[in-house]
Amino acid sequence: MDRFKTAGFFRRYFAQVLDTFINMSVSIVPFFVLVFSAVATYIKSPMELNPLSLVLPIVLLFLMPIAIFFYSWYFTHKFGGTIGKLLFGLRIVDGNGTYIDKATAFWRMTVGYTISSTFLGLGYLWAFRKKEDLTWHDRFLGTKVLTVGKPIWGIVALVLLKILFIVLLVNFLTGVLPQFLSIPSIVPAPSLDYTQPVL
Repeated sequence: MDRFKTAGFFRRYFAQVLDTFINMSVSIVPFFVLVFSAVATYIKSPMELNPLSLVLPIVLLFLMPIAIFFYSWYFTHKFGGTIGKLLFGLRIVDGNGTYIDKATAFWRMTVGYTISSTFLGLGYLWAFRKKEDLTWHDRFLGTKVLTVGKPIWGIVALVLLKILFIVLLVNFLTGVLPQFLSIPSIVPAPSLDYTQPVL
């Protein structure tokens, strides 16, 4: 892969944004759907609430980060990058130009990302140096991100996901949330009726 150039900061940044949207779509959105569904059921009729509906969001909250990590790790060493990077035409390679192995992918995503995140993300901003376009974790592990294709599919996917999130947000704010807030309380209001005692 010597004929390919290293990827610049902005292309890598937007690939990461796309990955973030994808990860949110498969984790945060289902989490909130489960939470609101459970709360709405409890408010309407506490007796009909299935205890499992309370456990599922908590389990999802703990399992999804682990699942996302293993997905990212697998795609990085198997295909040269996560879906966001692939759609933006990027590949992560080692010094020989081949896909990085499992161990390198693991250390890149743990220790490497931690190093680059220190000092307000200065390690990521280091990719602005146009001479090599390398972040701190690239230098630390001997990896680099190459541009092997055009970013058109990444741009299309990013735009579509942003439109989808806007539609979902508007629908939530104008439909689901007002309806959720208007659910009557399960506690009956105290009766103020007064009956005149019979003499």
